[in-house]
Amino acid sequence: MVTGGMTMSEEPNLDERVVRLEAQVAWLWQQVQALQGATTGPPQAPRASTPLPARRPAPPPRVRKPLNPILFVAAAGAGIFLLGAVFFLHLAIQRGWIGPEARFLLGLLAGAGITAGAARMILGSSRKVGVSFLLAGLGTLIFTLRWGAFEAHFFPPSLGFAASSVAVLFAGALAARARSGASLCVALASGLLSPLVFSQGGHHEVALAVILSILLASALAIPYATGAGARWGVSRWLAVAGTWILLALCCLEVLPSDAPALLGLLGLHLMLSGLWVWLPRIPERPSTPTLLWSFVSVFATLLAWVLWKRLGWMPEAFAGPILGLGALNLALVKPLRVRLGDRRADFGLLALAAGHLALAVPVALAWAWVGPFWAAYALALAWLSGSDGAGEGEVQERRHLAFLAVAVAALATGRWLFHLADLYPWRQLTPVFNTSFAEGLLAALAWGFLARRGGPLGILSFALLQLVANVGLALEAGQAVRWLGGSARAASMSLTLTYAASGAGQWIRSLREARPGLARGLAVAGYVWLALAGLKLVVVDLDRADMALRAVVFLGVGGIFLGAALVANRVRLSRKEAE
Repeated sequence: MVTGGMTMSEEPNLDERVVRLEAQVAWLWQQVQALQGATTGPPQAPRASTPLPARRPAPPPRVRKPLNPILFVAAAGAGIFLLGAVFFLHLAIQRGWIGPEARFLLGLLAGAGITAGAARMILGSSRKVGVSFLLAGLGTLIFTLRWGAFEAHFFPPSLGFAASSVAVLFAGALAARARSGASLCVALASGLLSPLVFSQGGHHEVALAVILSILLASALAIPYATGAGARWGVSRWLAVAGTWILLALCCLEVLPSDAPALLGLLGLHLMLSGLWVWLPRIPERPSTPTLLWSFVSVFATLLAWVLWKRLGWMPEAFAGPILGLGALNLALVKPLRVRLGDRRADFGLLALAAGHLALAVPVALAWAWVGPFWAAYALALAWLSGSDGAGEGEVQERRHLAFLAVAVAALATGRWLFHLADLYPWRQLTPVFNTSFAEGLLAALAWGFLARRGGPLGILSFALLQLVANVGLALEAGQAVRWLGGSARAASMSLTLTYAASGAGQWIRSLREARPGLARGLAVAGYVWLALAGLKLVVVDLDRADMALRAVVFLGVGGIFLGAALVANRVRLSRKEAE
């Protein structure tokens, strides 16, 4: 049989055609890569019997919502309206346009009307604008009630506070109905400010702590009733941080007779704050839980210490409550691992437990060693924050640990600066075996670990590392000179030699460093310390030293500069030969 001039035996089969087409595609691919300068081989076509691996769908790109100018205009308008209401009522009082009763009713009607309109907007399609109007309405109501209580004396301030609490309760119910975190922020801000607005002076710290516990528990009912709110970061921070800041004011002003009751209320607030931070019955994972819980744990420890001192109890016994808070953090590791579904909270809780242990030891033994323990705690946090994370949650958790490490390292650095008075002016302490050296060494190591993170935080940490390490090393060198019997001037000149040696070493190290960022940082640090050594040599050492000491320090600094130049020249020549 003949088909188109070709018999069936002469027609190539299908496999030969596929091989021929693959060869042509490979040749075309080689030509394209030759034109593009590529060196990789052609892609291998998958065989028919080999299934292609299933590709994961790419995540949808995050679309940033454009800034809504209406929201900014509405927020600005709310603030301007409140000021306008204040100015109008003040002018009405001066001019006598309307009586006190009419002014009070006008303020109530305006505040109630704006609040009602805001509720309709929030429950409708203009939620963000409605929140701004809610702020204006609540502010007008609270201001009017305060004027009626303190200026017009229509009712006692306690009744005005009760009426403002009803308005705050309405805002909280509105936030629950609309599931609006912004509305809850307005309600919380109004609830936190109301006790201060209607304060009559005197010592009512226990009553304020009770009111704050009621506010926190009432606000806590909103996420549990609606099943939402775990991601309301601003609301949760405002509820917890605002409450503890007001509690701090209470603890600083409380009478010794009221301190035991307030100490018990701190425990209640610690429990309520824990529920707010972790929200164990909400399906959604809470945002920034460990960082917020760290704030609560540290604040609770500090305020408990303030009340402990106010009661006049033995300071060493306070190590017991500190260890109790550390044990609480350890006990939370397992349940919170179940709550979050991973180990993202483990690092933070273990760090908090170790931090309380680091605080309990010097409290129980000697308070003078609290600085080294703080520095050791900062070093542990910095080390934990620098390890690699397995998931997005752990990466975020380590970022929070880095912020906490910066705060603790800053405290340790401040303590180290305070203890510099023990070294200068040269009190002949034992070199190395002193509190200041331990604080400086551990703090410098902590800043060194944080500097490895890079970015603005890394630059700041590198600068503080330079300060603590070089100044601490120089002062220890001067202390060693004094301990060996040298004069104070000789000890001062040893600082110059130390700065010059450090600057020269870092400059040479920068020439050998392959990483551009680190090389640039070391070079800048080297130049700074060399310049500082030269400046101190001319301005201070030349004027205060005798001829023998001048000769020694000038020869030493000059030799360091010349030696650094020779080594740098050899490094440059070796690099040139390698190229």
